[in-house]
Amino acid sequence: MTDPFEDLLEPVIPVDPDPRFAASLRALLEAAFVRPMSGGAMPTTIAQGDVVYASVWSPDSARAAAFYRTVLGWNVSDDGRRVVGLGQHLGLWTDPRRTTFLSHSVADMDAAMERVRAAGGTAGDAVEEPYGLSAMCVDNQGLPFALHHAEPGARSETFAQGEIVYLTMHVRDSLSAREFYGSVFGWTFTPGRVEDGWQVQGPYPGFGMQGGHAEAAVLPMYAVDDVVAAVARVRAAGGTATDPEQMPYGITSDCVDDQGLGFYLGQL
Repeated sequence: MTDPFEDLLEPVIPVDPDPRFAASLRALLEAAFVRPMSGGAMPTTIAQGDVVYASVWSPDSARAAAFYRTVLGWNVSDDGRRVVGLGQHLGLWTDPRRTTFLSHSVADMDAAMERVRAAGGTAGDAVEEPYGLSAMCVDNQGLPFALHHAEPGARSETFAQGEIVYLTMHVRDSLSAREFYGSVFGWTFTPGRVEDGWQVQGPYPGFGMQGGHAEAAVLPMYAVDDVVAAVARVRAAGGTATDPEQMPYGITSDCVDDQGLGFYLGQL
C-alpha cells in the first residue's frame, strides 16, 4: 500500500559540508567507536604528509608561551621551545613571520626533497637531528615547512585541551598551492563551502586550504573543554576572539593572539 504522506516528503539535496565539520566529525566518531572505553589514546599509522610536529612562529616566543599557557594551559619546557605533557609534538619559535610551522612525515627523504624542488619549492640539505632526519623547505607560496623522515608506525591521537584538531592553510594562489602539495605529498582536494576554500584529503590532522590571502600562513584549531571560558582567557591575555558560535560539529571562536597570529578554538 502506498504511503499517503509520501507526496509530502521534500527531496534530499546534498550539500558540501564545512571542512572543519568533516574533520571534527571524524574525530568524534573515532572517540565514540574506536578508542578504548577507558579513554586511552588510539594507535594510528603515520602516513606520508601527516603533521608530526607543529610550532607557533611569532616575533617573541617567550611572549607567545605566556599567552598560550594562559589560554590553553600549555606547559612549556624551560628552554621555551617545547610544549610538554600532550600527545602531540608542539613547540614555539621566535620568527617575524606569524604562522604555525609544520613538519610533515615522509618515508623517503631524498625523493620527497626532489619533489619539493620539482614542484617549485626549495629544500635544504637533510640534517640528522636528535629527533631524526629533517630538511627545511619553503613551498611555492613562500610558506616554510619541514620534511621529517618517519618509518610507518603507530602514533597517539588524544585531542586533549590545547591540541590541534584542524589546520587551515591560507595561500595567495590556491591552484598552484594545490598542485604543489598534491605533487609533494599526494594530497587531493575537494571544494569547500567558502570562496576558494578546499578540503584536503590525505593528511592528519584534518586540513583545509583557502586562496586569495595576501600572505601565506597556517592557522590551527585548538581543542578546548569550555570555549566560553577560553574566549574570556584570550581577551584577558590581550588577544581578540569572536563570540562563540554553535556549529554542527561543536562550538567555535575565531581568534587572534596578542602578536597577530590567527587561530581557532573548538569545543567539539
